[in-house]
Amino acid sequence: MKNLTHIAGRLNGTLINNLKDVSIEGISHDSRDVKQGYIYAVIKGASADGSRFINSAEANGAVALLSDKAEDTELPVIIVKDVRAALGHASAISFGEPSKSLKVAGITGTNGKTTITYLVESILNAQNINTGVMGTIEYRLKDKKWEANHTTPEATVVQNIFRKMLDAGADAVVMEASSHGLVQGRLNGVDFDVVAFTNLTQDHLDYHKTMESYGDAKMLLFTKAIANNKDAVAVVNIDDPFGQKIIENTDAKVITVSTDYLSGAELRPVEEPVFTIDGTNVRVNTRQGEFDINFSLSGKYNLNNMLMALGIGMAMGVSAEAGAKALSAFKNVPGRLERVENNKGFSIFVDYAHTPDALQKVLSSLTPLTKGRLITVFGCGGDRDKEKRPLMGKAVAQNSDIAIITSDNPRTEDPSDIIAMIEDAVIKDGMRLFDFEKNPDVEKGYLNITDRKAAINAAVKIARPDDTILIAGKGHEDYVIIGTAKTHFDDREEARKALQKL
Repeated sequence: MKNLTHIAGRLNGTLINNLKDVSIEGISHDSRDVKQGYIYAVIKGASADGSRFINSAEANGAVALLSDKAEDTELPVIIVKDVRAALGHASAISFGEPSKSLKVAGITGTNGKTTITYLVESILNAQNINTGVMGTIEYRLKDKKWEANHTTPEATVVQNIFRKMLDAGADAVVMEASSHGLVQGRLNGVDFDVVAFTNLTQDHLDYHKTMESYGDAKMLLFTKAIANNKDAVAVVNIDDPFGQKIIENTDAKVITVSTDYLSGAELRPVEEPVFTIDGTNVRVNTRQGEFDINFSLSGKYNLNNMLMALGIGMAMGVSAEAGAKALSAFKNVPGRLERVENNKGFSIFVDYAHTPDALQKVLSSLTPLTKGRLITVFGCGGDRDKEKRPLMGKAVAQNSDIAIITSDNPRTEDPSDIIAMIEDAVIKDGMRLFDFEKNPDVEKGYLNITDRKAAINAAVKIARPDDTILIAGKGHEDYVIIGTAKTHFDDREEARKALQKL
């Protein structure tokens, strides 16, 4: 039942102007996306008041409004105290509560979410469980794709995508749950079966202000989001101290994960794993026995991602043996330690690492696997958390032989100002010493090259056999934002072009 009276009742809202009860086909907070039979949710945003677009929404087919006040209109209005808080539930009901007909897993944490969604997708699809993915790179179900504007989109989009995936034959959906999305109620109305925590490290403090507030946002996935599901399962990384806090506060059944074979976690290595530049070989302990996995991604953090994915797959009904087999067959994730193939004798990786912790992890993973020098190309985004810039510089200085500091989506900031904040930390911490007399152009151990294309070219030009180049920060992104303009730019493409010049 999706008539207006029913929806108003479910929301505990006050319904006015309802002269003729109507059937509802959907809901949108964007008047441009409204279709015939939709509710238009009137939200007062940072730059515009949704009330200004009521006429436009009505022209596009809106048959009712969701608002926090009586609007100047003859359309029926459901009045609620907080539109954004009610929007998720209203969206779920309007689109027929699609998540109730799907097996849904939500993953939160600072790093690793995207990689894990890809891994879980591969595990479930290998068992003929048609799996949709909703995350940073894209929203997709096999060959069907929808543009991803946010890691966790607005509630109206979340439920609309769920509906489309269900109608297209999805059995399950695995999604990233961002801290912004959780705090803003974008996931209200989602019926989660499995929730997972990766880690909690510094990011988004421009929004959350404190790490405590940031952690509180993540905690919502393990408390509020599963409050009505007594069978929910939480997959928790206990290598991160915040994992224990989640275990203490959630009512979900818990599967613990650790990369430490001595940890006692339910999912852990049986012995020390073997890491190479080409991947990870590990024997994994599970409640169903021990299984060998030859995984295509290297580094302890990717081992953690792999174990998390195995745990989520098991929580969604896949055997540990089948999950291990699927993980051994997995190839790569776009922009996550993605290799740029070449025949020059050195390795090039493109990675999305854009937080101090993520950068530290990928660098510390590559350092022991690099026979020559580790060359890192990186920057920091503009109009974002400024506190992490010196931390990024410190991570590179302490773990790289050569650093090339450059631009990374400077937005409305002057790129040179951003680079200067990073450079100060690099100078303070000092690059690792490595045969710089043979590299007069980098005698200080670092270069400052504002143009990102030129920076990538410089890294490729100075690389020697057995060196490793890490191009960090943008990963899968195929654009650069300068000012408010977005133009095409892909680190992988630029690296290939640079190789052609050698």
